Amino acid sequence: MDNLAITYKHIADILSFETIDTELEKTLSHSKFNWDAIVVEGSKHLVLPALYCRLKTKQLLHVLPNELNTYLEEITTINRNRNTSILTQIHLLSKLFNQHNINHLFLKGTALLVADYYDDIAERMIGDIDILVDLSQIESAYKLLKSNAYIPIKQTFGHTFFEHKHLPRLKTKQHICAVELHRKLFVSYKDKNLTNENLLACKQKKNNISIPSKEHLLNHNILNYQINDHGHLYNSISFKSIYDTISLLRKHTMPIKAYKSRVFKKYFRLAGLFFEDIEKVSGLKQNFTIYFYTFKLKHIKFYKFWNRLLKLIHFFTILLKRIPQFLTNKAYRNALFADRKRVFKYFISVLNNS
Repeated sequence: MDNLAITYKHIADILSFETIDTELEKTLSHSKFNWDAIVVEGSKHLVLPALYCRLKTKQLLHVLPNELNTYLEEITTINRNRNTSILTQIHLLSKLFNQHNINHLFLKGTALLVADYYDDIAERMIGDIDILVDLSQIESAYKLLKSNAYIPIKQTFGHTFFEHKHLPRLKTKQHICAVELHRKLFVSYKDKNLTNENLLACKQKKNNISIPSKEHLLNHNILNYQINDHGHLYNSISFKSIYDTISLLRKHTMPIKAYKSRVFKKYFRLAGLFFEDIEKVSGLKQNFTIYFYTFKLKHIKFYKFWNRLLKLIHFFTILLKRIPQFLTNKAYRNALFADRKRVFKYFISVLNNS
């Protein structure tokens, strides 16, 4: 895997709805095609089921080595069954909140799943069920879930002293997914179109489930990766996020050229580097961001060094912001001291991994 740019292009060509299938078949059928690299990066980006489903749709499963075909089919089947269970859980949660007049909507992957944006529900891997709740009702919603067999997952002491997007995660033995009730979409980033009031006022219903509007789904999908997952900081892409974006765009034409923010433009430029689905509608010229990203992908040692450096800078930036709290808040100092073993292990792990 000396050149990630090549691997990324192959993954994009499999996921894309614009690729010429006959040309893709020739590429994938080559005796020296590196399937190991596809599996490694596809796993990192959480798109292995999507890759299998897209190859199946393109009628190209025959190009897969037999063992890999079996492996991907098993993973996809497991994910399809999981998502079927998650959809059942979503419907039950929606019914519960509606019965108690809780103003809410489902976010991210669950919203996309509910709205049938995928040809096969197995395509999307989902972690938690994210639900945005009206601030005036969020504590009531939290208590409601606890009274219905959901149990809070133990949090670190930082949750007490610093602002979070959501309340502590809730899990239940009755269903497969943990639930996060969101106060808002971002901790500090501001987007006037993605305020709680705007999101809830413009929500739509799909299969009797409340989800964001098409525009809000697209904007949140992009900004969730760029801001919450630090894609903007690391100048990188997420195939899971991009596949969600093109799944949205193929069903709803939305003018990408209207996006003026640098955060959005960087996302579209990097995605358009690999996906014709994005390039055809973005109209954005290449710039230093593209050239630097391409350079990183072609020089893996530098790529790893640069990302480690950014990770350290990000970590110490957060650390510096917490110094005033340490100096002025006795309760915070006591909590830090009580949890010092875990904090020390975490500190060492960041230094070792960076």
